[in-house]
Amino acid sequence: MNSSSRPRRAAQAIAAGAAIAVAMVGCAASPGGDAAPEAGGIAVVALTQEPGMLSPMFNTQSGSNLTFAFVVEPLFTTLDTGERVANLAAEIPTRENGMVSEDGLTVTYALHDGITWSDGEPFTADDLAFTIDVTKEPGTLAIPDPEYASVASYEVVDPQTIAVTFVAPQPNYLNLFRQVLPKHRFDGPSIAEDDPELREPTGTGPFVIDKWASGDEIAFVRNEHYWRTDTPPLLDGVTVKINPDLTTAVNGFTRGEFDLVFGLTAGDLDEVAAAVDSGAPIELHEKPENTGFVEWLWLNNSAGGQLGTPHPVLGDPAIREAIDLGIDREGILEDVLGGFGTLSNSLVYSGFGGELTETAPFDPEAAREVLEDAGWTLGGDGVRSKDGVRASVKFQTISGDEVRALYQQVIQQNLKDIGIETVIENVPSNLMFGDAADGGLLATGDFDIMMSRAGKLPDPSEWMMEFASARIPSGPDTPGYSYAWWSNAEYDALVDTVNSELDPELREQAVHEANRLFAAERPAIPIYASPTAWAWSSQLSGVTDDSWNGPWDTTSSVHWSFSGSGE
Repeated sequence: MNSSSRPRRAAQAIAAGAAIAVAMVGCAASPGGDAAPEAGGIAVVALTQEPGMLSPMFNTQSGSNLTFAFVVEPLFTTLDTGERVANLAAEIPTRENGMVSEDGLTVTYALHDGITWSDGEPFTADDLAFTIDVTKEPGTLAIPDPEYASVASYEVVDPQTIAVTFVAPQPNYLNLFRQVLPKHRFDGPSIAEDDPELREPTGTGPFVIDKWASGDEIAFVRNEHYWRTDTPPLLDGVTVKINPDLTTAVNGFTRGEFDLVFGLTAGDLDEVAAAVDSGAPIELHEKPENTGFVEWLWLNNSAGGQLGTPHPVLGDPAIREAIDLGIDREGILEDVLGGFGTLSNSLVYSGFGGELTETAPFDPEAAREVLEDAGWTLGGDGVRSKDGVRASVKFQTISGDEVRALYQQVIQQNLKDIGIETVIENVPSNLMFGDAADGGLLATGDFDIMMSRAGKLPDPSEWMMEFASARIPSGPDTPGYSYAWWSNAEYDALVDTVNSELDPELREQAVHEANRLFAAERPAIPIYASPTAWAWSSQLSGVTDDSWNGPWDTTSSVHWSFSGSGE
Protein backbone atom coordinates (compact mmCIF):
# COMPACT_ATOMS: atom_id res chain seq x y z
CA MET A 1 0.00 0.00 0.00
CA ASN A 2 1.54 3.30 -0.98
CA SER A 3 1.47 6.40 1.21
CA SER A 4 -1.13 8.29 -0.73
CA SER A 5 -3.73 5.59 -0.03
CA ARG A 6 -3.10 5.39 3.70
CA PRO A 7 -5.55 7.01 6.10
CA ARG A 8 -4.32 10.37 7.28
CA ARG A 9 -3.27 10.40 10.89
CA ALA A 10 -2.59 13.94 11.94
CA ALA A 11 -0.22 14.82 14.73
CA GLN A 12 -2.50 13.34 17.39
CA ALA A 13 -0.46 10.14 17.10
CA ILE A 14 2.98 11.76 16.73
CA ALA A 15 3.43 15.46 17.39
CA ALA A 16 5.13 17.19 14.47
CA GLY A 17 8.29 19.17 14.80
CA ALA A 18 11.34 16.96 14.59
CA ALA A 19 13.13 14.47 12.40
CA ILE A 20 12.39 10.82 12.35
CA ALA A 21 14.53 7.89 12.95
CA VAL A 22 12.05 5.23 13.97
CA ALA A 23 13.33 1.97 15.40
CA MET A 24 10.71 -0.64 14.83
CA VAL A 25 10.61 -4.05 16.47
CA GLY A 26 8.54 -6.98 15.32
CA CYS A 27 7.28 -10.03 17.11
CA ALA A 28 10.32 -12.31 17.24
CA ALA A 29 9.86 -13.00 20.96
CA SER A 30 6.92 -14.55 22.71
CA PRO A 31 5.01 -12.38 25.18
CA GLY A 32 6.86 -12.06 28.43
CA GLY A 33 4.86 -9.59 30.50
CA ASP A 34 6.90 -8.75 33.58
CA ALA A 35 9.24 -11.71 33.16
CA ALA A 36 12.87 -11.02 33.89
CA PRO A 37 15.13 -10.44 30.88
CA GLU A 38 16.88 -13.54 29.63
CA ALA A 39 20.29 -13.68 28.00
CA GLY A 40 20.48 -15.00 24.47
CA GLY A 41 18.70 -14.53 21.20
CA ILE A 42 19.49 -12.67 17.98
CA ALA A 43 17.79 -9.39 17.11
CA VAL A 44 17.20 -8.91 13.39
CA VAL A 45 17.54 -5.46 11.84
CA ALA A 46 16.50 -4.46 8.32
CA LEU A 47 18.84 -2.01 6.54
CA THR A 48 18.22 -0.53 3.09
CA GLN A 49 21.28 1.68 2.57
CA GLU A 50 24.24 -0.68 2.82
CA PRO A 51 27.42 1.37 3.31
CA GLY A 52 30.70 0.67 1.55
CA MET A 53 32.43 0.61 4.91
CA LEU A 54 31.34 0.72 8.54
CA SER A 55 34.01 3.00 10.02
CA PRO A 56 32.13 6.30 10.53
CA MET A 57 35.29 8.43 10.31
CA PHE A 58 35.82 7.21 6.75
CA ASN A 59 32.26 7.04 5.50
CA THR A 60 29.38 9.50 5.52
CA GLN A 61 26.65 7.06 4.45
CA SER A 62 23.92 6.73 7.05
CA GLY A 63 24.29 2.97 7.19
CA SER A 64 27.69 3.33 8.83
CA ASN A 65 25.92 4.87 11.84
CA LEU A 66 24.86 1.36 12.77
CA THR A 67 28.38 1.06 14.14
CA PHE A 68 27.55 3.62 16.82
CA ALA A 69 24.67 1.39 17.90
CA PHE A 70 26.74 -1.73 18.48
CA VAL A 71 30.52 -1.35 18.05
CA VAL A 72 31.89 2.19 18.31
CA GLU A 73 31.60 4.18 21.54
CA PRO A 74 32.35 7.91 21.90
CA LEU A 75 34.12 9.57 24.80
CA PHE A 76 30.91 11.53 25.44
CA THR A 77 27.34 10.41 24.83
CA THR A 78 24.78 12.98 23.73
CA LEU A 79 21.34 12.79 25.34
CA ASP A 80 18.19 13.67 23.43
CA THR A 81 18.20 17.02 25.25
CA GLY A 82 21.58 17.85 23.69
CA GLU A 83 23.39 17.43 27.03
CA ARG A 84 26.71 15.55 26.94
CA VAL A 85 27.57 12.92 29.53
CA ALA A 86 30.81 11.00 30.03
CA ASN A 87 31.01 7.57 28.42
CA LEU A 88 34.55 6.36 27.68
CA ALA A 89 35.71 9.55 29.39
CA ALA A 90 36.01 9.64 33.17
CA GLU A 91 34.33 13.06 33.38
CA ILE A 92 33.28 16.11 31.37
CA PRO A 93 36.16 18.61 31.03
CA THR A 94 35.23 22.08 32.32
CA ARG A 95 36.99 25.18 33.59
CA GLU A 96 35.53 24.42 37.01
CA ASN A 97 37.30 21.05 37.31
CA GLY A 98 40.51 22.44 35.81
CA MET A 99 40.35 20.30 32.67
CA VAL A 100 39.78 23.34 30.42
CA SER A 101 42.44 26.04 30.65
CA GLU A 102 41.47 29.60 31.55
CA ASP A 103 42.22 30.79 28.02
CA GLY A 104 40.08 27.98 26.59
CA LEU A 105 42.89 26.68 24.39
CA THR A 106 43.81 23.44 26.18
CA VAL A 107 41.40 20.66 27.10
CA THR A 108 42.39 17.60 29.11
CA TYR A 109 40.58 14.35 28.35
CA ALA A 110 40.75 11.61 31.00
CA LEU A 111 39.67 8.04 30.24
CA HIS A 112 37.54 5.73 32.31
CA ASP A 113 39.53 2.96 33.96
CA GLY A 114 39.67 -0.53 32.52
CA ILE A 115 38.54 0.02 28.93
CA THR A 116 39.60 -2.63 26.44
CA TRP A 117 39.21 -2.99 22.70
CA SER A 118 37.10 -5.89 21.49
CA ASP A 119 40.29 -7.86 20.78
CA GLY A 120 41.29 -7.55 24.45
CA GLU A 121 43.99 -4.91 24.00
CA PRO A 122 43.92 -1.93 26.41
CA PHE A 123 42.30 1.30 25.27
CA THR A 124 44.66 4.20 26.13
CA ALA A 125 45.43 7.84 25.49
CA ASP A 126 47.82 6.67 22.75
CA ASP A 127 44.75 5.67 20.77
CA LEU A 128 43.36 9.19 21.15
CA ALA A 129 46.68 10.64 19.99
CA PHE A 130 46.77 8.26 17.02
CA THR A 131 43.26 9.32 16.02
CA ILE A 132 44.40 12.94 15.89
CA ASP A 133 47.47 11.91 13.87
CA VAL A 134 45.27 10.19 11.29
CA THR A 135 43.15 13.32 10.82
CA LYS A 136 46.32 15.41 10.35
CA GLU A 137 48.04 13.05 7.91
CA PRO A 138 48.50 14.66 4.47
CA GLY A 139 46.05 13.14 2.01
CA THR A 140 44.19 11.29 4.74
CA LEU A 141 41.13 9.32 3.75
CA ALA A 142 39.49 10.26 7.03
CA ILE A 143 36.49 12.59 7.04
CA PRO A 144 36.80 13.80 10.63
CA ASP A 145 34.51 16.11 12.53
CA PRO A 146 35.53 19.74 11.84
CA GLU A 147 36.83 20.26 15.38
CA TYR A 148 39.94 18.24 14.51
CA ALA A 149 41.03 20.96 12.10
CA SER A 150 41.51 23.33 15.04
CA VAL A 151 43.81 20.96 16.98
CA ALA A 152 47.27 22.53 17.21
CA SER A 153 49.07 19.92 19.33
CA TYR A 154 48.61 17.33 22.03
CA GLU A 155 50.49 15.77 24.92
CA VAL A 156 49.94 12.24 26.20
CA VAL A 157 50.17 12.91 29.93
CA ASP A 158 49.84 9.26 30.98
CA PRO A 159 48.10 6.13 29.64
CA GLN A 160 44.74 7.48 30.77
CA THR A 161 45.13 11.18 29.95
CA ILE A 162 45.73 13.42 26.93
CA ALA A 163 45.90 17.23 26.84
CA VAL A 164 44.81 18.76 23.51
CA THR A 165 45.68 22.33 22.58
CA PHE A 166 43.61 24.13 19.95
CA VAL A 167 44.68 26.99 17.68
CA ALA A 168 41.73 28.98 19.05
CA PRO A 169 39.12 28.36 21.74
CA GLN A 170 37.01 25.43 20.55
CA PRO A 171 33.44 25.61 21.92
CA ASN A 172 32.58 22.13 20.66
CA TYR A 173 35.57 20.33 22.16
CA LEU A 174 33.32 17.51 23.36
CA ASN A 175 32.79 16.51 19.73
CA LEU A 176 36.32 15.11 19.52
CA PHE A 177 36.73 11.36 19.80
CA ARG A 178 33.25 10.32 18.74
CA GLN A 179 35.18 7.49 17.15
CA VAL A 180 38.61 6.49 18.41
CA LEU A 181 40.89 4.45 16.16
CA PRO A 182 42.85 1.53 17.65
CA LYS A 183 46.52 2.35 17.10
CA HIS A 184 47.61 -1.27 17.39
CA ARG A 185 45.42 -2.29 14.45
CA PHE A 186 47.18 -0.01 11.95
CA ASP A 187 50.73 0.21 10.55
CA GLY A 188 50.70 3.99 10.93
CA PRO A 189 48.56 7.11 10.46
CA SER A 190 48.73 6.88 6.65
CA ILE A 191 45.84 4.48 6.10
CA ALA A 192 45.17 2.73 2.80
CA GLU A 193 41.69 2.57 1.34
CA ASP A 194 41.70 -1.23 1.46
CA ASP A 195 42.63 -1.43 5.14
CA PRO A 196 40.20 -3.93 6.68
CA GLU A 197 39.64 -1.63 9.68
CA LEU A 198 37.84 0.84 7.43
CA ARG A 199 35.29 -1.73 6.35
CA GLU A 200 34.94 -3.59 9.66
CA PRO A 201 36.21 -1.38 12.50
CA THR A 202 37.35 -2.59 15.90
CA GLY A 203 35.53 -0.90 18.77
CA THR A 204 34.89 -0.98 22.49
CA GLY A 205 31.12 -1.53 22.34
CA PRO A 206 28.98 -4.47 23.44
CA PHE A 207 29.10 -6.18 20.03
CA VAL A 208 31.70 -6.95 17.36
CA ILE A 209 31.38 -7.52 13.63
CA ASP A 210 31.49 -11.26 13.00
CA LYS A 211 30.94 -11.42 9.25
CA TRP A 212 29.70 -9.26 6.39
CA ALA A 213 28.25 -10.75 3.23
CA SER A 214 27.69 -7.78 0.93
CA GLY A 215 24.15 -7.53 -0.33
CA ASP A 216 22.96 -10.08 2.21
CA GLU A 217 23.73 -9.46 5.88
CA ILE A 218 26.07 -8.08 8.52
CA ALA A 219 26.34 -10.19 11.67
CA PHE A 220 27.27 -8.65 15.01
CA VAL A 221 28.01 -10.95 17.94
CA ARG A 222 28.52 -10.36 21.66
CA ASN A 223 31.84 -8.73 22.57
CA GLU A 224 33.41 -11.16 25.03
CA HIS A 225 35.93 -8.47 26.04
CA TYR A 226 33.32 -5.79 26.78
CA TRP A 227 34.87 -3.57 29.39
CA ARG A 228 31.74 -2.80 31.40
CA THR A 229 31.74 -6.08 33.29
CA ASP A 230 28.77 -4.99 35.42
CA THR A 231 26.55 -4.65 32.32
CA PRO A 232 27.50 -7.31 29.75
CA PRO A 233 25.40 -7.45 26.56
CA LEU A 234 22.40 -9.74 26.95
CA LEU A 235 21.74 -10.68 23.33
CA ASP A 236 23.92 -13.25 21.59
CA GLY A 237 24.06 -10.84 18.68
CA VAL A 238 22.34 -8.68 16.10
CA THR A 239 21.92 -9.65 12.44
CA VAL A 240 21.48 -6.81 9.96
CA LYS A 241 19.68 -7.95 6.82
CA ILE A 242 20.31 -5.93 3.67
CA ASN A 243 17.10 -5.11 1.82
CA PRO A 244 16.77 -3.83 -1.74
CA ASP A 245 14.53 -0.92 -0.76
CA LEU A 246 12.76 0.64 2.19
CA THR A 247 9.31 -0.39 1.03
CA THR A 248 10.32 -4.05 1.08
CA ALA A 249 11.87 -3.61 4.52
CA VAL A 250 8.76 -1.94 5.95
CA ASN A 251 6.50 -4.59 4.48
CA GLY A 252 8.77 -7.26 5.93
CA PHE A 253 8.60 -5.62 9.31
CA THR A 254 4.81 -5.49 9.30
CA ARG A 255 4.83 -9.24 8.57
CA GLY A 256 7.07 -9.84 11.57
CA GLU A 257 10.21 -10.75 9.60
CA PHE A 258 12.41 -8.19 11.38
CA ASP A 259 12.84 -7.03 14.94
CA LEU A 260 13.96 -3.53 13.98
CA VAL A 261 14.13 -1.37 10.87
CA PHE A 262 16.97 1.14 10.62
CA GLY A 263 16.07 4.40 8.90
CA LEU A 264 12.30 4.56 8.63
CA THR A 265 10.96 7.90 7.46
CA ALA A 266 8.00 10.15 8.12
CA GLY A 267 6.18 8.53 5.22
CA ASP A 268 6.02 5.28 7.18
CA LEU A 269 4.68 6.76 10.42
CA ASP A 270 1.02 6.47 9.59
CA GLU A 271 1.53 2.79 8.82
CA VAL A 272 3.37 2.35 12.12
CA ALA A 273 0.53 4.05 14.00
CA ALA A 274 -1.98 1.88 12.15
CA ALA A 275 -0.08 -1.22 13.29
CA VAL A 276 -0.32 -0.01 16.88
CA ASP A 277 -4.04 0.68 16.46
CA SER A 278 -4.55 -2.82 15.11
CA GLY A 279 -3.09 -4.33 18.28
CA ALA A 280 0.47 -5.08 17.18
CA PRO A 281 2.78 -5.60 20.21
CA ILE A 282 4.64 -2.34 19.64
CA GLU A 283 5.50 0.44 22.07
CA LEU A 284 5.44 3.80 20.30
CA HIS A 285 7.35 6.58 22.05
CA GLU A 286 6.68 10.12 20.89
CA LYS A 287 9.32 12.88 21.06
CA PRO A 288 7.37 16.03 20.19
CA GLU A 289 9.89 18.27 21.94
CA ASN A 290 12.76 17.17 19.70
CA THR A 291 13.54 18.31 16.19
CA GLY A 292 14.82 15.76 13.72
CA PHE A 293 15.99 15.33 10.17
CA VAL A 294 14.84 17.63 7.39
CA GLU A 295 14.35 16.52 3.78
CA TRP A 296 16.36 18.89 1.59
CA LEU A 297 16.75 19.71 -2.07
CA TRP A 298 20.50 20.16 -2.62
CA LEU A 299 20.86 22.64 -5.49
CA ASN A 300 24.13 22.58 -7.40
CA ASN A 301 25.20 26.21 -7.52
CA SER A 302 28.25 25.48 -9.72
CA ALA A 303 28.54 23.99 -13.17
CA GLY A 304 29.65 20.37 -13.05
CA GLY A 305 31.98 20.84 -10.10
CA GLN A 306 33.64 23.96 -11.52
CA LEU A 307 33.58 26.27 -8.52
CA GLY A 308 33.21 29.89 -9.62
CA THR A 309 31.27 28.96 -12.75
CA PRO A 310 27.55 29.28 -11.98
CA HIS A 311 25.28 26.37 -12.81
CA PRO A 312 23.55 27.32 -16.10
CA VAL A 313 20.10 26.97 -14.51
CA LEU A 314 20.37 26.72 -10.74
CA GLY A 315 23.07 29.38 -10.56
CA ASP A 316 20.37 31.99 -11.19
CA PRO A 317 18.87 33.20 -7.87
CA ALA A 318 15.50 33.63 -9.62
CA ILE A 319 15.34 29.92 -10.40
CA ARG A 320 16.10 29.03 -6.81
CA GLU A 321 13.49 31.47 -5.50
CA ALA A 322 10.89 30.13 -7.93
CA ILE A 323 11.56 26.55 -6.84
CA ASP A 324 11.10 27.62 -3.23
CA LEU A 325 7.77 29.30 -4.01
CA GLY A 326 6.59 26.60 -6.37
CA ILE A 327 6.59 23.56 -4.05
CA ASP A 328 3.38 22.57 -2.27
CA ARG A 329 4.89 21.44 1.02
CA GLU A 330 1.56 21.29 2.87
CA GLY A 331 0.22 19.02 0.16
CA ILE A 332 3.21 16.69 0.57
CA LEU A 333 2.68 16.53 4.31
CA GLU A 334 -1.03 15.80 4.10
CA ASP A 335 -1.36 13.74 0.94
CA VAL A 336 1.86 11.72 0.99
CA LEU A 337 3.10 11.73 4.59
CA GLY A 338 -0.23 11.27 6.33
CA GLY A 339 0.08 14.58 8.19
CA PHE A 340 3.28 13.60 9.98
CA GLY A 341 5.81 16.40 9.90
CA THR A 342 6.23 20.12 10.10
CA LEU A 343 7.77 22.88 8.01
CA SER A 344 11.01 24.71 8.65
CA ASN A 345 13.11 27.13 6.63
CA SER A 346 16.15 27.04 8.92
CA LEU A 347 19.59 25.69 8.16
CA VAL A 348 20.08 25.03 11.89
CA TYR A 349 16.80 23.75 13.31
CA SER A 350 17.91 21.44 16.13
CA GLY A 351 20.23 21.62 19.12
CA PHE A 352 22.14 24.79 19.98
CA GLY A 353 20.79 27.81 18.12
CA GLY A 354 18.06 25.81 16.42
CA GLU A 355 14.97 27.65 15.20
CA LEU A 356 11.96 26.67 13.15
CA THR A 357 11.29 29.60 10.81
CA GLU A 358 8.47 29.78 8.30
CA THR A 359 8.98 28.38 4.82
CA ALA A 360 8.09 30.27 1.68
CA PRO A 361 4.35 30.10 0.93
CA PHE A 362 3.13 27.89 -1.87
CA ASP A 363 2.55 30.53 -4.54
CA PRO A 364 3.03 29.23 -8.10
CA GLU A 365 1.80 32.51 -9.60
CA ALA A 366 4.47 34.45 -7.71
CA ALA A 367 7.02 31.86 -8.85
CA ARG A 368 6.04 32.44 -12.50
CA GLU A 369 6.36 36.20 -12.06
CA VAL A 370 9.84 35.82 -10.57
CA LEU A 371 10.92 33.76 -13.58
CA GLU A 372 9.33 36.12 -16.11
CA ASP A 373 10.99 39.15 -14.51
CA ALA A 374 14.35 37.37 -14.65
CA GLY A 375 14.00 36.68 -18.38
CA TRP A 376 13.01 33.00 -18.24
CA THR A 377 10.34 32.83 -20.95
CA LEU A 378 7.92 29.97 -21.44
CA GLY A 379 8.45 27.84 -24.54
CA GLY A 380 5.95 25.90 -26.60
CA ASP A 381 6.95 22.71 -24.79
CA GLY A 382 6.02 24.22 -21.42
CA VAL A 383 9.67 24.63 -20.36
CA ARG A 384 11.21 28.04 -19.81
CA SER A 385 14.47 29.18 -21.35
CA LYS A 386 16.85 32.10 -21.11
CA ASP A 387 19.71 32.97 -23.44
CA GLY A 388 19.35 29.60 -25.15
CA VAL A 389 19.42 27.61 -21.88
CA ARG A 390 16.37 25.46 -21.08
CA ALA A 391 15.23 25.31 -17.45
CA SER A 392 15.68 21.54 -17.42
CA VAL A 393 17.58 19.73 -14.67
CA LYS A 394 18.15 16.21 -13.35
CA PHE A 395 16.32 15.44 -10.11
CA GLN A 396 17.82 12.58 -8.10
CA THR A 397 17.37 10.90 -4.76
CA ILE A 398 18.26 7.53 -3.25
CA SER A 399 16.61 4.72 -5.17
CA GLY A 400 14.38 2.14 -3.53
CA ASP A 401 12.33 4.45 -1.27
CA GLU A 402 8.74 4.32 -2.50
CA VAL A 403 7.41 7.03 -0.19
CA ARG A 404 10.19 9.44 -1.10
CA ALA A 405 9.59 8.71 -4.77
CA LEU A 406 5.95 9.75 -4.32
CA TYR A 407 6.71 13.23 -3.06
CA GLN A 408 9.56 13.52 -5.54
CA GLN A 409 6.88 13.18 -8.21
CA VAL A 410 4.76 15.83 -6.49
CA ILE A 411 7.71 18.22 -6.58
CA GLN A 412 8.36 17.34 -10.21
CA GLN A 413 4.76 18.25 -11.11
CA ASN A 414 4.88 21.44 -8.99
CA LEU A 415 7.95 22.63 -10.87
CA LYS A 416 6.52 21.63 -14.24
CA ASP A 417 3.55 23.88 -13.48
CA ILE A 418 5.87 26.91 -13.28
CA GLY A 419 7.94 25.97 -16.33
CA ILE A 420 10.89 24.10 -14.80
CA GLU A 421 11.49 20.59 -16.12
CA THR A 422 12.97 17.97 -13.79
CA VAL A 423 14.13 14.61 -15.10
CA ILE A 424 14.10 11.94 -12.38
CA GLU A 425 17.18 9.68 -12.38
CA ASN A 426 17.43 8.09 -8.93
CA VAL A 427 20.65 6.41 -7.82
CA PRO A 428 21.99 4.12 -5.06
CA SER A 429 23.17 5.75 -1.84
CA ASN A 430 26.83 4.89 -2.43
CA LEU A 431 26.79 6.65 -5.81
CA MET A 432 25.24 9.77 -4.31
CA PHE A 433 27.59 10.02 -1.32
CA GLY A 434 30.71 8.25 -2.59
CA ASP A 435 34.10 9.96 -2.84
CA ALA A 436 35.18 11.63 -6.07
CA ALA A 437 37.60 8.80 -6.83
CA ASP A 438 34.62 6.46 -6.89
CA GLY A 439 32.51 8.79 -9.03
CA GLY A 440 30.37 10.08 -6.16
CA LEU A 441 27.92 12.61 -7.57
CA LEU A 442 27.98 15.06 -4.65
CA ALA A 443 31.78 14.76 -4.48
CA THR A 444 32.37 15.50 -8.16
CA GLY A 445 29.61 18.07 -8.56
CA ASP A 446 28.03 15.91 -11.27
CA PHE A 447 24.42 16.61 -10.31
CA ASP A 448 21.70 19.24 -10.58
CA ILE A 449 19.17 18.64 -7.78
CA MET A 450 19.68 15.94 -5.16
CA MET A 451 17.23 15.13 -2.36
CA SER A 452 18.11 13.57 0.99
CA ARG A 453 17.70 14.04 4.74
CA ALA A 454 20.29 15.66 7.01
CA GLY A 455 20.99 18.24 9.68
CA LYS A 456 19.94 16.83 13.05
CA LEU A 457 22.89 17.55 15.35
CA PRO A 458 23.15 18.77 18.96
CA ASP A 459 25.75 21.39 18.03
CA PRO A 460 25.66 23.37 14.75
CA SER A 461 29.42 23.34 14.01
CA GLU A 462 29.62 20.15 11.99
CA TRP A 463 26.39 20.75 10.09
CA MET A 464 27.24 24.35 9.20
CA MET A 465 30.66 23.24 7.99
CA GLU A 466 28.95 21.13 5.34
CA PHE A 467 28.33 24.35 3.40
CA ALA A 468 31.63 26.10 4.11
CA SER A 469 33.97 26.71 1.19
CA ALA A 470 36.67 24.66 2.89
CA ARG A 471 34.57 21.49 2.62
CA ILE A 472 34.28 21.58 -1.17
CA PRO A 473 36.47 18.81 -2.65
CA SER A 474 39.41 20.28 -4.54
CA GLY A 475 39.93 17.26 -6.79
CA PRO A 476 39.41 13.53 -7.29
CA ASP A 477 41.92 12.70 -4.55
CA THR A 478 40.10 14.81 -1.94
CA PRO A 479 37.64 12.88 0.25
CA GLY A 480 34.22 14.25 1.14
CA TYR A 481 31.55 16.00 -0.86
CA SER A 482 29.57 19.22 -1.13
CA TYR A 483 25.80 19.38 -0.92
CA ALA A 484 25.56 22.60 -2.91
CA TRP A 485 28.95 23.56 -4.39
CA TRP A 486 28.28 27.00 -2.93
CA SER A 487 30.98 29.37 -1.72
CA ASN A 488 30.04 32.49 0.24
CA ALA A 489 32.60 34.55 2.19
CA GLU A 490 30.00 36.01 4.56
CA TYR A 491 28.76 32.54 5.43
CA ASP A 492 32.30 31.25 5.91
CA ALA A 493 32.98 34.06 8.42
CA LEU A 494 29.86 33.15 10.41
CA VAL A 495 30.95 29.50 10.48
CA ASP A 496 34.36 30.58 11.80
CA THR A 497 32.60 32.45 14.62
CA VAL A 498 30.45 29.45 15.51
CA ASN A 499 33.55 27.24 15.51
CA SER A 500 35.63 29.49 17.79
CA GLU A 501 33.40 31.74 19.93
CA LEU A 502 33.04 30.63 23.55
CA ASP A 503 30.45 33.27 24.44
CA PRO A 504 27.16 31.38 23.92
CA GLU A 505 25.17 34.54 23.13
CA LEU A 506 27.56 35.68 20.39
CA ARG A 507 27.78 32.16 19.07
CA GLU A 508 24.00 31.79 18.90
CA GLN A 509 23.73 35.17 17.18
CA ALA A 510 26.10 33.93 14.46
CA VAL A 511 23.93 30.83 14.00
CA HIS A 512 20.82 32.94 13.51
CA GLU A 513 22.60 35.23 11.03
CA ALA A 514 23.73 32.19 9.07
CA ASN A 515 20.13 30.93 9.04
CA ARG A 516 18.93 34.20 7.53
CA LEU A 517 21.70 34.25 4.92
CA PHE A 518 21.05 30.65 3.95
CA ALA A 519 17.33 31.28 3.54
CA ALA A 520 18.02 34.32 1.34
CA GLU A 521 20.62 32.65 -0.89
CA ARG A 522 18.87 29.26 -1.09
CA PRO A 523 21.85 26.99 -1.81
CA ALA A 524 19.56 24.26 -0.53
CA ILE A 525 15.80 24.22 0.03
CA PRO A 526 14.07 22.39 2.91
CA ILE A 527 10.93 20.43 2.13
CA TYR A 528 9.74 19.26 5.56
CA ALA A 529 10.97 18.29 9.00
CA SER A 530 10.01 14.79 10.09
CA PRO A 531 8.57 14.04 13.51
CA THR A 532 10.69 12.03 15.93
CA ALA A 533 9.34 8.82 17.36
CA TRP A 534 10.96 5.64 18.56
CA ALA A 535 9.13 2.33 18.70
CA TRP A 536 9.91 -1.22 19.67
CA SER A 537 8.16 -4.44 20.41
CA SER A 538 6.63 -4.94 23.81
CA GLN A 539 8.49 -8.27 23.85
CA LEU A 540 11.87 -6.55 23.64
CA SER A 541 13.11 -5.44 27.05
CA GLY A 542 15.75 -2.93 28.08
CA VAL A 543 15.24 -0.56 25.17
CA THR A 544 15.87 3.11 25.96
CA ASP A 545 15.51 6.15 23.74
CA ASP A 546 17.02 8.94 25.82
CA SER A 547 20.16 9.32 23.70
CA TRP A 548 20.36 11.66 20.71
CA ASN A 549 19.95 8.65 18.39
CA GLY A 550 17.31 6.96 20.48
CA PRO A 551 17.72 3.18 20.67
CA TRP A 552 20.55 3.28 18.11
CA ASP A 553 23.25 3.75 20.72
CA THR A 554 25.46 1.31 22.63
CA THR A 555 24.04 2.64 25.91
CA SER A 556 20.72 1.15 24.78
CA SER A 557 21.68 -1.94 22.75
CA VAL A 558 23.77 -3.40 25.59
CA HIS A 559 20.52 -3.79 27.58
CA TRP A 560 18.38 -5.28 24.81
CA SER A 561 16.94 -8.69 25.61
CA PHE A 562 13.95 -10.82 24.82
CA SER A 563 11.52 -11.22 27.70
CA GLY A 564 10.29 -14.63 28.76
CA SER A 565 11.34 -17.46 26.49
CA GLY A 566 13.42 -15.43 24.06
CA GLU A 567 13.38 -16.32 20.39
